[in-house]
Amino acid sequence: MSLAFADSRAGGEQPPHTVLVVDDDDGLRAGLAIGLKRDGYAVELARDAGEATAKLAAMSFDLVLLDLRLPGAVDGLTLLNTIRRERSLLNLPVIIISGSADSANIVNALRDGANDYVVKPFDAGTVRARVRTQITLKQLKDVNDHFLRAASHDLKKPIMLMLDVASEVRASAESGRPLTQDDRSALDLLIDTGKYMQQIITELLDVGAMRAGRIHLQTLPTDFGAIVRQAVAHNSGYSHGKAIELVLQFSPGMPHILADELRLLQVLDNLIGNAIKFSPSGTRITVSTRADDAYVTCEIRDEGPGLSPDDAKRLFQPYQTLSNKPTGTEHSSGLGLAICKELVALHQGEIGFRNNEGRGATFWIRIPIPRAAGARYERGP
Repeated sequence: MSLAFADSRAGGEQPPHTVLVVDDDDGLRAGLAIGLKRDGYAVELARDAGEATAKLAAMSFDLVLLDLRLPGAVDGLTLLNTIRRERSLLNLPVIIISGSADSANIVNALRDGANDYVVKPFDAGTVRARVRTQITLKQLKDVNDHFLRAASHDLKKPIMLMLDVASEVRASAESGRPLTQDDRSALDLLIDTGKYMQQIITELLDVGAMRAGRIHLQTLPTDFGAIVRQAVAHNSGYSHGKAIELVLQFSPGMPHILADELRLLQVLDNLIGNAIKFSPSGTRITVSTRADDAYVTCEIRDEGPGLSPDDAKRLFQPYQTLSNKPTGTEHSSGLGLAICKELVALHQGEIGFRNNEGRGATFWIRIPIPRAAGARYERGP
């Protein structure tokens, strides 16, 4: 028996994780399906190895719950061996359902590639907890794979460029002649490329840390308006260099919020920088703030191309390169907006976008105002 597995999901809006339950007990299958769907999973059912094989070939799954005793000529252990010839323990976790506590059966299943096992009769909550654990491990593995692919792809070319530039500058220095304008331009390129590589490495590490739950905010009472002003100041030289007007529209009074100032500044830097990156020369970007009883909001409105429906579906997902291209010589790692989404969520806030009427797009974030501070407004700009 050979399984031609369907391609794993890529691009587009990410569907829920999908679990295949393979068991000939109709009641058990139905019960597991109800609980797993309640936990947010998509569930497919199969009563024997034949049905399971067909579904594994036609669909992509994140986990299989597999009974060892299946009707027909092919039992669960044989199907497990077939699965493992195609997919590893990390690529497709398999949790064995055993009808007895016979240690020999369980040992054989674990030896042949099962990730975990449960023994009938079992508590449904325990099974669902084990499913969550295995899928979380698979997610971490996927993040690591993306990290390695992105690192090898996005860093290889700039490293080669830096080595070429450094070699040329060294040759000029060894000749004893003064630095020319071309030499200075080469050094500028070397510095810019190094900064880009530093950005990629920082973003890759941030994504890995977030997925592993290793980022914890240091929240303090914070002047939201001051953070916005700082982010605009950081990007004023960038916008000026591209002949893009950066306009500020601040509300006259803004409440303080509880925030990690550096992380929130990272979000706003990214959103304003993105607006500049994709806007043509001679256009305007407007950064505005406002507050209501529950939230402070910052909007970044540009006059660029806006987003297509397909791009909108992939927005805020890691490793996604959108169809719009930078209007200058900038690069994009495809990680910035995904990091923004995670950081805003850690602040219990929201992030989103809308296409403007006529031209451009508006990205926005809003962060909750602490209830105790809701009525205490500080004097703004």
